[in-house]
Amino acid sequence: MGLFRSSSSRTSSSASDTSSFSRSDISSATSVLSKSSSSGKVKPGDLRFPVNSASPNSRILSVPVDGNGFTPTANRAASFASTDRGASSPSTGRPPSLRRRSSSTSLKGAPIGSAEPARRRSTASNASATGQATRAGQIAAGVAAVTVDDDADSFSSASSSDDDEFEDAKGGTSSASEAETKRAPPARSKGVRGTTPQPLKPGKTKAARLAVAKMEEDLTPRTKIGKKLTELTAQDVALTENDIREDISVIWKAMHLFMSSRMIEAEDICLSACDHRLYYSVGYSLIQAIKSLATFEPEDLEAAIQCCKDSITITQLLRKKDHGLFERVGSIAKGSTSVASIKAMTLVQRHAELVFAECTLLKAVLGIIYSGDFLAFLKEALNMRNAYAIYRTLAKYVETSDQEYQGPGEEDPAIDQDFRSGVRLGNGMISLILSLLPSAVLKIMEVFGFTGDRDWALATLMKAGGWKARVEEPSMDPEKEGIRRPICDMVLLMHHLVIANYLPVGGVDVPTAANILHYNLDRYPTGIFFLYFAGRLHSTETMLEDAIKSFRLAIQAQREYIQLGHICYWDLGLVSLAQGSWMKGYECFNILDKESNWSKAIYAYAKATTLYEEGMESAKANQTMAQVPDLMQRIAGKSIPLEKFVARRARKFVAQGNRLTLPGIELAYVLNCLGLSPRFVLFEEHLNQVSQVLADLHAVKEPEKYGKNGDEYWDDYCLAHLLRGIILRFIAHPEPHVVARPKESPIPVDEADEQALISFNNVLKHGRDISHDHHVVWFAHYELGRLYQAKGDWALAREQYELVMSGKHLEVNTAKKGKGKVSLQNMAVLRSNAGLQLLKEEGH
Repeated sequence: MGLFRSSSSRTSSSASDTSSFSRSDISSATSVLSKSSSSGKVKPGDLRFPVNSASPNSRILSVPVDGNGFTPTANRAASFASTDRGASSPSTGRPPSLRRRSSSTSLKGAPIGSAEPARRRSTASNASATGQATRAGQIAAGVAAVTVDDDADSFSSASSSDDDEFEDAKGGTSSASEAETKRAPPARSKGVRGTTPQPLKPGKTKAARLAVAKMEEDLTPRTKIGKKLTELTAQDVALTENDIREDISVIWKAMHLFMSSRMIEAEDICLSACDHRLYYSVGYSLIQAIKSLATFEPEDLEAAIQCCKDSITITQLLRKKDHGLFERVGSIAKGSTSVASIKAMTLVQRHAELVFAECTLLKAVLGIIYSGDFLAFLKEALNMRNAYAIYRTLAKYVETSDQEYQGPGEEDPAIDQDFRSGVRLGNGMISLILSLLPSAVLKIMEVFGFTGDRDWALATLMKAGGWKARVEEPSMDPEKEGIRRPICDMVLLMHHLVIANYLPVGGVDVPTAANILHYNLDRYPTGIFFLYFAGRLHSTETMLEDAIKSFRLAIQAQREYIQLGHICYWDLGLVSLAQGSWMKGYECFNILDKESNWSKAIYAYAKATTLYEEGMESAKANQTMAQVPDLMQRIAGKSIPLEKFVARRARKFVAQGNRLTLPGIELAYVLNCLGLSPRFVLFEEHLNQVSQVLADLHAVKEPEKYGKNGDEYWDDYCLAHLLRGIILRFIAHPEPHVVARPKESPIPVDEADEQALISFNNVLKHGRDISHDHHVVWFAHYELGRLYQAKGDWALAREQYELVMSGKHLEVNTAKKGKGKVSLQNMAVLRSNAGLQLLKEEGH
């Protein structure tokens, strides 16, 4: 099980697992909110409800279901008997009220933070193809059917504590992991080639059978020529059209292996001739880039940048050189060659042009992350513009050729799908990213030649795989598809299942994303990337129990590049915050803090926050929180906004005598995972916790005597009301793709809307009294816009979004506003811009 320990002996389910009440025992939800927000605590009633039907998108994803379409875990969760909340009361069938409390087991000496350094390296030092295939078979079996029993249903623990579900590798030592905060450069495995992997069972589709056949195909990769890059000549890298097709066929095998979590085998294939063969080189550069982004180690980033430079050197020897004088002068202004020049190129030259754009773009992104200064950022931004201009010219060439083609079909067969998929990937991905920018910023970008059109981008990416909306199978023959097609599918899944959870963007089609995901999971059942997206699909639908299963399978899928599992740990941490399972969240962020360099500041703050919410290890929480400001980093010479935010919260925690109000729920909102909470969690736990805080705040008679410094009351009051309004909006108006549990809102929708409006207006009313947390007012305007939009009050929604977009001081008392922007102001602007765009697309 790797980082997740499985008990050696199976034990019976905990009491909390068996104490759920019958789904047939239904009582109607009564009005449970107070008539005004000033009357004190919100009192949830004794809510009991049936579980909902299964998600329409969950036709596979490896989880067996009962008659209602839910796993036993989901049914237990729906019955308010989650393992981290203790046993339900026999009289009411409800768990105890949410509160911060100490666990039955201390963190000291517990294995939750332990690690086994040998299991944590970037690559497995002694991986073998046979071992990989064996593990792949095990994961494939897990995808086919996950045994749901008392231990497989949740993360097993040798401890009796209900909270210790996320555990480390068996036999790990805490001290070694605590000391190890930085990792050595990834060590590549040797001796992978030459062993015969066990045959894998093909999936149902033709694409799956072809992928298995390709992975088992006995191909002889090219070998290195042994020259330095600076000594290469055009003759050394020369390719014929047959050479290109042969190399792409070999790299297809590497692609299938990589997507199936057999990373070392794929890397060895690309490495074998990356010093002079075009597609070997770009394949190796991509793998190194993924590794460096996973580790965030400076030496890994530097190595990946060098690989991209080497690939660019090879492409420069293959690109067309006979440009005329006027075209060369024009390219300086436009940053690219013309369509006529592309037409005059050979197939090899066109592929070299495409790979040049790919590697230039990849190097620019890595360079911005690695450099850390603004001048380097400007340099790489110009390189990105050059790459984008080439992509646009290649796209115009493809469009022109198809328009001029007079034969059968819509596409000119003279342009191969490998080239088409690369052009579609680059153009679609860049245009999709640009479409997320605020309109004012995008107008400035357009001056420099950038354009962003989300609908065009999504349609372009869909073409690479032959996808149509809501159609289960693609029209593209897998024998004819381009080599970059799986990556196009991943970008589509990223938009529908990841970006859409962070921004209220349009064009989101979760059923179509589910079709793309199911197709690729059948093709790559052991692939960490698509198993991760399976978890994202479940969490998007608020099916958090099933999301945890998929993230676990993704982590178990491969142990060669262990850092690839960190994104799954991150999402497991978000799921835990959404559930209010603070100790499980601590486990995930603790692993990330030890093994990942993405953001030490955020990890430390999340660890301290979850410990604080749990009411455990207060000394450790205080110490960790005090370290947060010193862990900030800079990219392109600028601090990361989210890191600045957590640093400010950490300083406030210390200044207030080691105290913060609702930091766990606030962090869940800032990290965009509060909306992943099912209705019953929002109602029974998050709303309950916020209501308790508001009851205490409303009982304060002299705000100036509240807290340590005398200026804390209105900050806490406004934050609590902001979170209350957000929770009520989520309860009353779940997103269309959410599996609502229960189906009916536990609070009458009209009443929830009214109470949410009262809370948001309280924030705006007392915004003038806020001393530090001015961002609360900005997000109150944004959330008020979201509420109006959900209610159908389009004009009022637009008004609130435009207030945020205006950049004006939204705090009424501007004398209390500090210099510069407020915390997370850009995040509020980005979300409001997405809300405005969604209104426009809906015709409002």
